[in-house]
Amino acid sequence: MSNTFKPNLGTPSGRHRRATILQNNGDGTVQIGLDEGGLQGSRQIYTVPYPLNWAGPGGEFAGGDIIQKASVMVVQTQGGPWQIVEYLPSGNTFTNNNILSKVKNGRYVIQVKDGNNILVDPKSGISIGRDDYFAQLNPTSNIFSHNFHSEYSFTQAGLQITGPIKRDLVENANRNILGSALDSHAYDHSLSYIGMDPKSSVSSRTIGANIRNPALVESRQIIQEFSSLFNFTTDVAEETLYTDPQNTTPRIRSSRRENRTDAFSLSLEHPNHLIEIVQGTAVDTFGNILDINKSVLPIGSVDALSLNNNSDKAIAFSGIRQQLRKSIAYSFEINARKGGSEIRSNNPPDVNSNKDYGRDRSRFAFAVDKEGQFKLNIPASSEIGNIPLLTRTENFSVLQAKKDGETNPNSFLKSSTGQDIFLDNFSARAGIDLTSGNKDLKSFAAPIDRITDKPIKYGTAYHDITKTVNEFQKSSNYLKSGLDLINFYKNVPLNTTYVPFPYIVSNEIIVSGPDANAGGRSGSINLDGFLQVNIGANTIDRQSIHFDYAGGVVGNIGRDKQGISYAATLDGDLMLQVGGSGIGNEYDSRFEDENDAVRNGTVDIRVVINNQLFIFRIGSTPEGGAGIDIISPGYINIVSAQDLVIKSRGSLKFHAENIVFHAESTKRIVNWFPDNTI
Repeated sequence: MSNTFKPNLGTPSGRHRRATILQNNGDGTVQIGLDEGGLQGSRQIYTVPYPLNWAGPGGEFAGGDIIQKASVMVVQTQGGPWQIVEYLPSGNTFTNNNILSKVKNGRYVIQVKDGNNILVDPKSGISIGRDDYFAQLNPTSNIFSHNFHSEYSFTQAGLQITGPIKRDLVENANRNILGSALDSHAYDHSLSYIGMDPKSSVSSRTIGANIRNPALVESRQIIQEFSSLFNFTTDVAEETLYTDPQNTTPRIRSSRRENRTDAFSLSLEHPNHLIEIVQGTAVDTFGNILDINKSVLPIGSVDALSLNNNSDKAIAFSGIRQQLRKSIAYSFEINARKGGSEIRSNNPPDVNSNKDYGRDRSRFAFAVDKEGQFKLNIPASSEIGNIPLLTRTENFSVLQAKKDGETNPNSFLKSSTGQDIFLDNFSARAGIDLTSGNKDLKSFAAPIDRITDKPIKYGTAYHDITKTVNEFQKSSNYLKSGLDLINFYKNVPLNTTYVPFPYIVSNEIIVSGPDANAGGRSGSINLDGFLQVNIGANTIDRQSIHFDYAGGVVGNIGRDKQGISYAATLDGDLMLQVGGSGIGNEYDSRFEDENDAVRNGTVDIRVVINNQLFIFRIGSTPEGGAGIDIISPGYINIVSAQDLVIKSRGSLKFHAENIVFHAESTKRIVNWFPDNTI
């Protein structure tokens, strides 16, 4: 017989009775049976409220599922129903769960089956987990620690995976994923550990068919550009949402982008994955170990490097360890965006095109292998990309403090314009203007120098880069003074055939609009102080460095206290080749209209002394001739301790006021016969 909230008239109110939980009714009530018989000697059964540790008026709840046959203490309220007061310990409570070792003075313990527990201790803080694996927050020592094998973090900013490397090696046709492949703990059971030999199972020791194969570890992070809540996929798909909000992109059931094992797979087909950082060992999505070029290492794929197939396991181990030195230990990549000056350029680059040496698919990538060798790739900017300027920065609070002398420089102040970071230029002679071809962006072409209140110009730190080799340009000093290149002799060919360059470096850059030309830049490095560089040599050629410049080099070098601009000792020969073929304009469409075939070379050295030019020139003239010119406003002294031989298939001509020959002590004078040619 069951009674619902019916008082027992034979029991005084407030007296505790022992009872047993019979069942969970599923409606917030449970059925209990009093362990002592009633007035008629039969067991009395009642329906009572669900037992709680705590409950609140807004649906708050603290407790657990009821266990059938659990012993409880119940009490009958005054004239009302029975209530469960507390659980009574079973015979297993203090025997099977080692609970007494955890119960200490001042400590609060919560423990469930299999030893998972929460301990709150006045000294050691809060511990969550089990005896062997737990997380601990210790306010006394100000330490937070845990010893779990893996740590996963999934936020709106991206994901971070730290622990043994696990990859999804199941074939697509046989997939049976439980929960999300991104953040589900259940999905972990579908993954395989990746060991030193990725083709063999991970094992802690060699026994039977298992060969010892330590698991590799990683700390891998993906940083997104937009919050994951907005389901940003591609620029093309996103653009449609601004005109048709219902035009959503269907989700892919087995998307690799929503799989936490997806590694080394940045692509502009999924631009929201902005940055990937990997530390430990580089392993791709399918469990292959990668070298510094992201090429698959042969570990496990050839018998000599297989723990399974090589009968000599020690030799296999040594070979694998040797190969592992080639694997990447650290990788940092940015999914660099590409595009021209046009506004609507959302389509990703063609992955099958190698046009312009694949520049549009270039990413910022830095990798270091386990031998310490690094590989760095820096992509080029688009025509509307950034122009790195030589600037110093300061925030508004500090500037205001220096201005009024009263404000605390660490105060949180907001300027009237809302600008916090202010710039000033430290380039000594910046001379290149930044302009805009887009009227809406004209005021944003160049930032304002807070000291001069003028737009900041582009240039180098110490010299005016536009004035490099100024004596070769139309702005040269001799032209400004109305002089000829060789002023002391009017008829020299250099005065009549040499054409000065209009400029060496353009004095204006267009940073926006259809005619923008700010692109092709990979960075700016400023070293305020001295740099010492030591470079070793490769083995095959004993060479220290290879340079390959796609364009020209314009540079300025200062001088030391002795007036020396460049001092070098060469242990071997000096070999220079000037002129020849270009790199070929088929490799860069920006310069496809320029002649990049064979070009005659010219060496032209000009030395300024007392505002006069001393010139040594080997080169061609616009008329097609070629030769050597040595021009000196002062003397030319050629001395030879042995024979000096001058040969010419043509005429040997002398042109001077006096021609003097010295033979021992006899002075011979040769009279000059007038001639208008040299």
